[in-house]
Amino acid sequence: MKKISNELLKTYYWIMLLFTAFSISALVSFSIFLWRENEKDIQTVEKFIDYELSEFEYKEELKKLSDEELFKTALEEAPKIQDVYIEFFYRGKKYTRPPYLPDREHNFLDYYSITKTYQPKGYESIEVKITKRFAKNRLLILYTFGSFIFFLLVCLFIISRIQKRFSKKFENSLDKLKMFTQDYNLDSEIRIHNEENFIEFSILQKTFKNMLIRLKEQSQMQIDFVNNASHELKTPIFVLKGYVDMLNDWGKNDKEVLDESLIVLKKEIQNMQDLTEKLLFLAKSKNLVVEKKSVNLDTILKETIDNLNFAYPDQLINYSSSEIFIDSDDALLRLLFKNLIENAIKYGNNSPVNVILEKGKRIKVIIEDFGLGISKEALPHIFERFYREDEARNREIKSYGLGLSIVNEILSLLDIDIQVDSELGKGTKITLEM
Repeated sequence: MKKISNELLKTYYWIMLLFTAFSISALVSFSIFLWRENEKDIQTVEKFIDYELSEFEYKEELKKLSDEELFKTALEEAPKIQDVYIEFFYRGKKYTRPPYLPDREHNFLDYYSITKTYQPKGYESIEVKITKRFAKNRLLILYTFGSFIFFLLVCLFIISRIQKRFSKKFENSLDKLKMFTQDYNLDSEIRIHNEENFIEFSILQKTFKNMLIRLKEQSQMQIDFVNNASHELKTPIFVLKGYVDMLNDWGKNDKEVLDESLIVLKKEIQNMQDLTEKLLFLAKSKNLVVEKKSVNLDTILKETIDNLNFAYPDQLINYSSSEIFIDSDDALLRLLFKNLIENAIKYGNNSPVNVILEKGKRIKVIIEDFGLGISKEALPHIFERFYREDEARNREIKSYGLGLSIVNEILSLLDIDIQVDSELGKGTKITLEM
């Protein structure tokens, strides 16, 4: 695993490398520019010498001058360019002008020279040497390069100091974070330490705290789920065992007891099957794939009500409908309506249940009963798993507190809004909007 401090230092080095490459390119470009400017100076003098020596052939007044006067005149008329030296060599003598070029061997770093030989008509061979002194330019380049090296070293020193300082602060913050994470578990009260160096570590602490809170909530939900499921299964298992023991001891020989036992056993097995199916649905609901297609809400509601009329033959269900088609999942809609209408029947206290399907700006399904109702304190919790407002009443009704949890999962999957209006002792009205 890479360390952030090393990666940051590597980034600094890359920046310095790019800066160095750019600076070297700039120095090279500057050196080339100075070299070309020096060449231009020499070319300027060279062109003048070509012109001046060409006059030696056709200007009669020049031919009357002595050699010294002739070359003195040529040197005086030559362009005066700083650090450019002109030397004429004629008949074994050298003619030049001040400032004089040092009479010693010249190295190529400090001087650049060109030598040309001319043969004007009426004169012997004339040798001309033009020299450009580079010393000042070379010093300028060296000073610039030296300044760059010094600046680069200073930058490297500063970067090294910054990296060490950053690394120390980072390691301190990291150690605090390690201690913070090691000190807590799901049952601890989490307190966030003040982070003075890096706000990112404060964010990590808050994220860790939120993660522990969510894990604690999930863990508690799992514990509650197991405890509630065990509690709900314990009673029917106890009943089953009691009747089986009774039949095994003496009841199998008594036809009346046998028939009664079979009815109770069948009923308890059905209750256990219903509970198991609901638990399995809730366990798999997060991975369910919604298969949407065009469905007739009127048909689904009618068939659901018919099935419930068969299961509850004494229950009156009033249905007001209109034919409405939507894109949704047929099976999930049937399960949704079955749970809501069956809830209204169970808690309706034998009063009629009204089911209304209507279409306005949005499609609405209204399910209304006039039974026990729900208290204001219980309303926020009705969709929680295994929640039951009155344990004794729910035990009598055979409710496990899972129906509305299933409803809530289906609402989320199908993107349906729900509104619950209820008053204790007067009934409940549920409105679905889709």
